[in-house]
Order: sequence, then C-alpha cells, then structure tokens
Amino acid sequence: MMWNNKNQNSPKLSVVVIAFNNELYIEEALESLHEQTFDDMEVVVVNDFSSDRTGELIDSFIEGKPKFKAIHLKENSGGCSTPRNTGIANSTGEYIMFLDGDDWYTINACEKMVAGIERTGSDFVAGQVIRTNNYEIWYHKQIYSMERTNINIREFSMLLFDSLSVNKIYKRSFLDRHKLRFPEGIHYEDIVFTGKAYFLADSVSIIPEPVYYWRVVENAAVKSITNRRFDFDNFKNRITAHRMFDQFLREHGDILYLDHKNNKFLRHDLKLYTNDYLLFDDDYKEQFHQLIYDYLHEVMDEYAFLKLPQKERVMYYLLFLGDREAFQDYVAYVNGLPTKTNRVYCIGSTYYFRASILRKKNEKFLKIEKPEILYTIHDIQLETNKFSFRPKVTIESINPNEITSFWILRNRQTGEEIQSDNSNGERVSFQLDSVTFGNYYLSLYVYHQGNIHKELVKSSEIDELSNKKVEDGKVSKAIFINHKNSFAIKVQPLKKLDQISWAFFRRKKSMDEKQQGTVSAALGSYVKKMIKKLPVRPNWVLFESHMGKQYSDSPKYIYEEMLKMGKKYKYIWSYENPELIEMPGPAIKVKKHSLRHFYYMNRSKYWVDNQGIAHLVKKKKEQTYVQTWHGTPLKRMGYDQKTLPTDWELSRLRLQTDSWDYFVSPNPYSTEIFRRAFRYGGEILETGYPRNDVLIQQPKDIAKKTRGFFNISQDRRVILFAPTFRDWDPNSFQKTLADILALSKKLDENTVVLLRLHYLLSDRISRLGLPSNIINASSYQDIQELFLISDVLITDYSSVMFDYALLKRPIILYTYDLVEYVTRRGTYFDLESRAPGPVCQTIDEVIAYLDEPKRLRDYDKALENFALQFGSIEDGKAARKVIDEVFE
Repeated sequence: MMWNNKNQNSPKLSVVVIAFNNELYIEEALESLHEQTFDDMEVVVVNDFSSDRTGELIDSFIEGKPKFKAIHLKENSGGCSTPRNTGIANSTGEYIMFLDGDDWYTINACEKMVAGIERTGSDFVAGQVIRTNNYEIWYHKQIYSMERTNINIREFSMLLFDSLSVNKIYKRSFLDRHKLRFPEGIHYEDIVFTGKAYFLADSVSIIPEPVYYWRVVENAAVKSITNRRFDFDNFKNRITAHRMFDQFLREHGDILYLDHKNNKFLRHDLKLYTNDYLLFDDDYKEQFHQLIYDYLHEVMDEYAFLKLPQKERVMYYLLFLGDREAFQDYVAYVNGLPTKTNRVYCIGSTYYFRASILRKKNEKFLKIEKPEILYTIHDIQLETNKFSFRPKVTIESINPNEITSFWILRNRQTGEEIQSDNSNGERVSFQLDSVTFGNYYLSLYVYHQGNIHKELVKSSEIDELSNKKVEDGKVSKAIFINHKNSFAIKVQPLKKLDQISWAFFRRKKSMDEKQQGTVSAALGSYVKKMIKKLPVRPNWVLFESHMGKQYSDSPKYIYEEMLKMGKKYKYIWSYENPELIEMPGPAIKVKKHSLRHFYYMNRSKYWVDNQGIAHLVKKKKEQTYVQTWHGTPLKRMGYDQKTLPTDWELSRLRLQTDSWDYFVSPNPYSTEIFRRAFRYGGEILETGYPRNDVLIQQPKDIAKKTRGFFNISQDRRVILFAPTFRDWDPNSFQKTLADILALSKKLDENTVVLLRLHYLLSDRISRLGLPSNIINASSYQDIQELFLISDVLITDYSSVMFDYALLKRPIILYTYDLVEYVTRRGTYFDLESRAPGPVCQTIDEVIAYLDEPKRLRDYDKALENFALQFGSIEDGKAARKVIDEVFE
C-alpha cells in the first residue's frame, strides 16, 4: 500500500528502509531502528515486491508501532533507486537517512547524526561504516580519522571514495532544492546520487564514529548486486553510473575534478573487477576489454596511472593500450601463474613488464619493483653437522637460463655467512661442523642480469615445519622462528662457561654498536690531526690500482720490478678488500679510507697510482706522486670532451693534476693528448707502460699459471671478450651478457671465452651462472696475464686494444653503438679507418670472423701498423725506466 503522512507535526528525522528478499535479516534491521536512542523520527519501509516472506515480516514487525510505515511496491524495480525515491516521496522528516534491509544501525546512530547535522548546519553529514567481514577499507581510515566540520569536496577530494548513501543524513531541503534523487533504471546509483550531493552541497561534515553496519555475506546463494561481478551487466551498470556522474561534472562546471573522480574509479571500482579477472569466462573478458578501453579513453589519459600502486598502474596501462595478451600475462604473473611469453626484463637494476603493443613511453608506465619470486621449502632435515631441505623456486616470465639462485645462512650476531653446498641441486644442504653461536637466518638469493634479489625465508613458506633440535654435547642446534616469522637455525652453547662467554660477547657487542658512532668519530678526528703533523718517511711507497679494486696495472709492475732490483723500501698497498688480495713480497695491505690508509698516505714519500688519489689526503711538498694512468686514449678526456665537465669535476681534475710530479706515457701520441686534455705542465716520462713489459717479455711461467688458474688446457683456443665502460650507460653489460650467450652457442668444443668486464662492472656478474664454455674472468686481478693466454681479443673502444696489439694477435672490434659512442664521448681519431682488425656492428659478424679465422689474416698489415704507431717505444723495460727516474 502507499502511505502519505498529512500530519502537521512532521518528525525531525525520516529513515527510509528498502527491502527485497531479506527475510533472514529484515527484522534485525528494523529492530535496530526500534531501539534507537533518538525518538523524534519516522520509519518508512519500502518492500520492493519481494518473492519470499520479507513483506509478511515487515507487516508483522510494524504492527502496533506508529513510527513505522510500510509501502509494498506492486512490481520489482530491479534496483535500489525506485524504492528509495518512493521512500523519500512518502516521508515528511526534516532530515532523511537510508538503511538497506540486510544491514543495521548502531543503537545511537540516529541521535549522533541528527546532532551532527544540527550542530554543523551542513547539507549532509557522514558517519563511519563497519563491514561485518572485518575488512578495513584503506580510504575509510583517511576520511574518518578525525572530525571534519563544514568542508567542501573541492578542498577534500578524498570524500569521493565514500560513495555510499546509507551512512549519511541529509537535509530534505537540500535534496528538494536540487531535485536530487536516485537515478532509476541502473545499479550503482550511489555513485551518481552521492557524487552529485558532494558537488551540490555548500558544506559537508564528517563524524569519526561508527553508525552503520554493512552486512557482507560473501558465500550467499544469491549474491547482492555489488557482489555479482561475474555478471557482465554488473560491470556495465557501474560504467553507466560513472558516465552519468562524468556528465554531471561537465555540465555543472566541475570538470577540473574529473581527475579526482577518476582516481577513485581506478583505485576502487575498477580494482574490484581486475581482482576477479581470472574467474571471468572468455565472453565476459571480450566485452570487458572493449568497454574498459572505450571508457578509459573517454575520461583520462595514461598519466592518470602514474601515481597508482605498481600492480594497478601496470594493469590499467595495458588496458588503456588495448593490449589484452600482455594484460592477461600480467594478471597471471602477479598471481604466481605461468605467462604465455616471458615479459619481465631489466635495464640495469630497473625492471619492466614487456607489452605486446610497442610504444616509446611504455617503460614509464610498465616499471616494476623487482621480479615476483615464489618459493616453498619442504623435507627439512637437521643433523649435528648438516642442515638440508628441498626447495621449489618459481620466477615466472623470465628465461630460466638467465636466473641463478643460491641459499645463505647468516649469523645475525656475528655476521658470519654459510653458503649452501649445492645451490642448484634438488636438495640444498649446509655444513654446520664449525659454526659459531648465534641465530643463522636463512635467505634465498636470486641473481639475474647482475642484480641480486634477497628473500628472507618466512615460516609461512615452509611445509610441515617442526621443532627439530640436535645436540652434540657442546652445542645445540634447533629450528627457530622469530617474532617476525623469519626462519633460522639457533646455535647455542651447552657448557656453562661457553654460555657465560657468549652472553658477555652479545652484551659487549650491543654496547659497542651504541657507542661506536660518537666515540670513533671524535677519536678519528683527533688522531688525523696528529697524523698530519708526523714527518714523511723517505723510504715508504704507497701503491694503488683502479681505486683499490685490484692488484694490477703499471703500479703492480713497478712494485714487482722494485722487488727484483732489491730496492730497500717499505711498500704499502691500499685495497677496498685487502683480505681478498694475494700478492708477492713484503708489502703491507691496508683498507682504503681506513685510519691506517690515512696514516700511510700522510707519511709515504712516494705515491704510485693509475687513477687519482690526491683528493683523499692533502699532498705535502716533500711527497712525490707518480701517475701511471691506465691506458692509451681513444675517447676524449678532460678539457677535450665534447661537453665540458662540471665546475666540480674540473676542480677535482685540477686537484689531481696539480699533485702529479711524474706522468707516465706509453707513446708520443699519448703525451701530446695528456698535456692538452689534462692541462698538465709537469714532467712526463715517455717510457712505455710498465704493465706492458710482460707482453714484450711473454714469460711462459705466467702464461702457464694463468691457464692453470682457469683450468684451460694448452690445446684450447682462448677468446678474450673485454668491452669497455660506457659512462652514460652503466648497464651496457647486460647487452654483453646477451651477446656472450649467443656467442656461446656458436663456439666449437675446442674454444673457450674469457669474459672480462670493466672493473666498475665486474661485481654485477660475480654470481651469474654462465655456459661451460664461457669463463667469467672479470674479477681476475691482472688483465695483462689474460692477454698472454688469449688467441683473439674482442673489444670495442677500450684501451686494451693498444696493449694487446703488441702481441700481434688478431683483434675484433665489436662496436654496435659506434655512432652513439662517437657522438657522446668523441674520439681522437677515426676508429674505422685505423682499426687493428675488423669493425663489426652485430654479434653475428663477430661470430663469422671467429668461424673463419683466415679472414682475420686480411688485417695483419693494419694490426702491424697499429702496433708500430702506438707501441713503438715499448721494449719490456718501462718499469725499470720509471724506477731509475723517480726513486732515489
């Protein structure tokens, strides 16, 4: 029946309750209204032609309750709009609230809401919603974190995320003045109704208290409208509602706020459907892709996705492209499922997801943090001397040949690390014979294209985790899970004396870490001041090569020649990691940047280096700095560069050049360039490079030692692949890796390749798994020793070509980016016209020359001329010449 209240004394509040087939919950909804602490109200219940007992239950409940009125529609409207509009038309209250028949109010909701709207005078007031599945929506916390009084949507656009109508109280006069009603004939009517209300209201207020319970029945036999996402009409209705709201914003002059509304659509509405995408059938997916493509292009461009979380940004950009194949692969990828094609790739340390539709700006939108690494561990065995398990590591959408994984136990207290014996086998095992006390946490390391990704193992990824413990009389070893669910092996002492010692160690370590910062800084500053005052020792020589990364280059050969000559000096070498370097003679090894390093730099009469160390310590007048440099120049340097270095770089260069007392040059060509490029006016020793003495002498014992180090027999052909460093592209080594893998497949069984990356890049492939015929020689200290055992050199613009030419062995120049290199860096001569060997643009050209070695003989004359021009003064005695000139 229809009901019209003609009473002159209209209630303060009208609550419109709508119901359709809610027989399980309608009484609870109405009871929550009957028990309200607020009394001046009417309740209009609109039954939308329910086919169950909902209508009977409504009539039975309201009987004898004059505040409650019922309206029974004669046909089902198919949505919420018609019954709500009917309720508005048949109510008289000054304020209006809405309640769905399967939800309920808090006991004082109406009192709070009426008090709020009367206190603030806002056109409507919103209260907090509680979902019965305890799911907390992220934007609710931001909106309802505090009371907000008389605000406007234009100053707090976050309100758009709360598009519900049921958690709000409205002034009837506000709704009537703007003829604001729910749009009929569609679902998701709240998007339009509430969206319009926000922009039509002069002010809105927020009450940060719960007022409304939203019943979420996830496994209901008949799902609610909002949960019927498997039905394409559901998605179509949501888009229709958004289009209606879009039109309102345009017509109302609020088009500037369309971006805020779109942000809500992307972060909430669309996300609901992409989350369920795998459940949709092919027909649904076909319609979904077409509709979302059309809608996204109607209201936004791709830059709307940039501020979104990674998952949504990538998915929506692929939808925007209309790239269905890549989108489906990405959905599979983030759900740990196989993709139809490998799409994850990296440029340096930055990862991307590859689209099928190629556009220049794809990478701006398809950047991902890192590969998705999934792992599980089972069959854990713990013995007194061994810990082992069976792992399963899954990394989808990357070529498995590019991946190397390994496992490490790390002692949290001491820093000790134990690597597994067989990282790539079916069973991973760790030897625990001589472990120290502490908690050894287990981590999975995945190595890909020079990048290491670490996953600290969590108990959630371990099947059948049990409390295993073993003892051997001295030590106990047990499975341990910490408060963050990280997995570890706890190693504890069993003997009382050991327990006391271990407790003391941990306490002292903790205290040391707390005090170390302030004490060491103050002490270090004082000690350095004292060191600067100490006199220079005339027989001390400090060496460094390649910024402390290697024992190599001309400093090495000067040092070793001084040993042969019996020079009575105290020798010091500085290294980044001195404990990893083996070297002959009595030299002292010091850690670069340490206090000892500072001490020896201040006190050594001589500095011998091939890069530049004058910025580390102020050089004294009585000290002598020998700069050997590290190569014959092809690329432009210093003041000769196409783009002049920055003021800071030039200042640093002047500091170095002003400190040099001697500069070692390999030939007249280099001497001229060094003087001009560095604006160096000091003494130049045109002796040849000491590092090239070994190439002239070619000692058989060094060649034999080097072959033995790599286990390369005498009858195998050795190819040295040594590309240079590109300062504008520090990730060029990844192309080198791709090329080296292509090369590996074409080599005969009697050939091996030594891969030698620039020392600034060598760490990037330290753990990379390579084919058996490719040997990573990047960490080998001295490249001159590699020259001795190499039959062919493949390089690009590296100065190694000038040295290697002295051996008169074939050189192949692989210059795939020659034009770019010349444009960016510039060269001192035209490489193609004076090259010592063929200049190749592709790896296939390189392979062709390797397959037909006789073709390389065509370049014998060019190689001889090259060696003559740049190596004419190399006689195998350069180191002795430098020593005789410099050292007293």
